Amino acid sequence: MNDSETDKMRSLFLKYYSRVENLYVNELNMREIGYIPFKGSMIRHQRVDPGNSGNGMKIFAIRNVPRHLYNSVAFYKKPDERIMKEKEWQGAELIFDLDADHIEGSSSMSYEETLDEVKRHTDRLINHFLVGELGISADSMSLFFSGGRGYHVHVTKEGMLELNSDQRREISNLIRGEGLKAKEFTEVAKLGIPSGNGWKNEIDSLFTDELRIAMESNELEDPLLKRIGKHYEDRNNLKLMNKKKILVKNGPEKYRNLLKDELELLDRVILNLKNSISCEIDEPVTTDTHRLIRFPNSLHGKTGFMVKRINIEDLGKFNPLDESIPEAFMNGEMTVKAKSPFTINLMKRRYIIEGIVDVPTYVAVYTVLSGKGTLE
Repeated sequence: MNDSETDKMRSLFLKYYSRVENLYVNELNMREIGYIPFKGSMIRHQRVDPGNSGNGMKIFAIRNVPRHLYNSVAFYKKPDERIMKEKEWQGAELIFDLDADHIEGSSSMSYEETLDEVKRHTDRLINHFLVGELGISADSMSLFFSGGRGYHVHVTKEGMLELNSDQRREISNLIRGEGLKAKEFTEVAKLGIPSGNGWKNEIDSLFTDELRIAMESNELEDPLLKRIGKHYEDRNNLKLMNKKKILVKNGPEKYRNLLKDELELLDRVILNLKNSISCEIDEPVTTDTHRLIRFPNSLHGKTGFMVKRINIEDLGKFNPLDESIPEAFMNGEMTVKAKSPFTINLMKRRYIIEGIVDVPTYVAVYTVLSGKGTLE
């Protein structure tokens, strides 16, 4: 952006922060605050007192007008100390960052398509893994649209705030299905198969279905399933028939003595399931107990959209391109010039930006901050 554009965008952000409500995060005075101004580089190690009226963060934002505003996921006794060990770490939220950059094929998708795909990954994260596998209740989570190309999930469940980086990496590996193979899974599955969603339940259910097909179908074309079924053809072998009864039922018993072909089938089931329900989270964000994350209700400096909190049950119907537009940008029009033609759906309307056009202020803000065009 040139100086004129920078000044205009800064004035619009100031307008937003002058009007914003609920610019707050819990335990604010224990968080490190960081921000990137419209002119200059990242400024960190700030401490903000919420004040008697709770407007401390709003006053801070008005005074500094950040292009990007962040808070630490960690709680510190001394958040404004510049040396990390002197901040006196007290714990940290468990954070999951889901962004289009980590999803295969996102480079060929439109902005709207990437948002839809990231939403699907976010839904899988919450329902299959955090709730289904780890047993975390929705009351212990907060969900935010990042203002850019994804979502942030914050977990504040008691006992998880104290997790170290290695423990957080184990959770990340579970969610991403890292190192998940049949031999390892059988050892875990022997301990039990929970009900609900999650890796163990999903794998056991699909594996059981495949074994049932192998045992009961007379018209198999899959050579692996045919080999497995053939092994149990002798109905006079009581030992085989007893094992067959175990294999076609959900539960941990089947994993105590699987044959080579059955382990191969299990590996195939795991791979197929990983491709369908794994979540592409940004692992460094999850494992970093000192990370800065976008401040709730702040503005994203590359879109002008709000970092908006969402009720978890509303994720499916949430449309960030309708619901994250600041009211402060709703009035008036601005003239922009597209660097190359593009389209964007905002506020339930499709905008075609080509050449020099007059557009609503919120469209102009997105055009300029995203680098897709300039002000005229």
